Amino acid sequence: MELALFGDVRELWDDAFSKLRGRISLPVEIAAELVNEVRERGLESVLYLTEKFDGVALSKEEVYGSPHDYKVNEFVLEPYERLYTCAVSLLDGRECSVGGFRTRLEWVKEGTISEPVERVGIYVPGGRYPLLSSLLMSLAPAKAAGVEDFVVATPPRNFRLIEGLAARLGVDEILRVGGVQAIASLAYGLPEVNLEPVDMIVGPGNSYVTAAKAVVSRDVKIDLLAGPSEVLILYDGSFPIEFVVMDMLAQAEHGPDSISLALVTSKELALKLREELDRYSGDERISSLRERGGILYGDRRSLERFSDAFVPEHLEIMGKFDAGLAGAVFEGVGVVYGDYGYTGANHILPTGGTLMERPGLSPFSFFKDFSGVHVYRQSGTLKVQASISGKVARFARLEGLEYHARSAEVRGKIYKGPDAGPSNGVT
Repeated sequence: MELALFGDVRELWDDAFSKLRGRISLPVEIAAELVNEVRERGLESVLYLTEKFDGVALSKEEVYGSPHDYKVNEFVLEPYERLYTCAVSLLDGRECSVGGFRTRLEWVKEGTISEPVERVGIYVPGGRYPLLSSLLMSLAPAKAAGVEDFVVATPPRNFRLIEGLAARLGVDEILRVGGVQAIASLAYGLPEVNLEPVDMIVGPGNSYVTAAKAVVSRDVKIDLLAGPSEVLILYDGSFPIEFVVMDMLAQAEHGPDSISLALVTSKELALKLREELDRYSGDERISSLRERGGILYGDRRSLERFSDAFVPEHLEIMGKFDAGLAGAVFEGVGVVYGDYGYTGANHILPTGGTLMERPGLSPFSFFKDFSGVHVYRQSGTLKVQASISGKVARFARLEGLEYHARSAEVRGKIYKGPDAGPSNGVT
């Protein structure tokens, strides 16, 4: 497979940073204009922008209200319980153990906590697929911190699963609006429908949503400004190579700007990994590997130094390595298990090497004036991962992420043996 980077880590060090660490420019000027338009024209602007960008003509009554109790897949609720349990433990300064996974916060810079914010707006993307996991990730730590008042905003497409899940989890308000207009409405309210402003906005979104969060951050607390998603995998050959292959493919399917980087301990191992990736070279879902993917090789110390300098969003440690600066560290665990909350850690994490500016979402994020910096570190055996691979795969397919599903399933197959079949239907 053609990759953006392939070679010795010391020789390609500067190239890797120049290609992968260029800051993505956000459409802040456009977002600012739209935010101001919503502030000035209110509901009229929201309805107009929703029809323009989402192709949905909403009535005043449909924009905001109590969430309907639409049917929710029961298996989606288990990760919420894990996330909430872990958030409570981490808030108390204790390591968390859920379902065989162990998660802790490693503090880079400790902070103090005071009072939690009172009212939180949660943005949940819902374009082609409803991203239910983002609602779980936002709501669980906020509730653990003591927040009681929530508004969930999501585009008026694929909203029923998100709205149903919000209702099941005790959310009283739903804003059926997406994009910049949703962020502006959360930040400044919509008097025409009695929507009150929030104190904090959390949740991922596209570049326009992120830009809008940057615009309103002068008035409202936000979680972070996340860019394209990233994984860096440290690999010494002591784990099945299929794990690294699927985890790189899972990362690549996030989109054209996603970063998938494997750092391995020999040129021979690098060539083998590239050969395995070649089998998927015709799949356009993982085309980001050609622009933002790479395999670098070198001695362990060089790989560790590169990893800590790069400060990736997700760091997978597949072997014996001493590295740990990342939004979240996965020790022998696939990122997909964190993506869906099964490890108890959060998937709303800093990208672009911005850990020290703002760490990943945790219960501490919801306290006024908190400024600490922490790293999620999680571990779990292959047996534990295999035992829930079917559940994780089902959740991934619910969000339209096929390689995420395969990333979990390959662990089930490797642990159970070559005769293990697909686990699409496991509940």
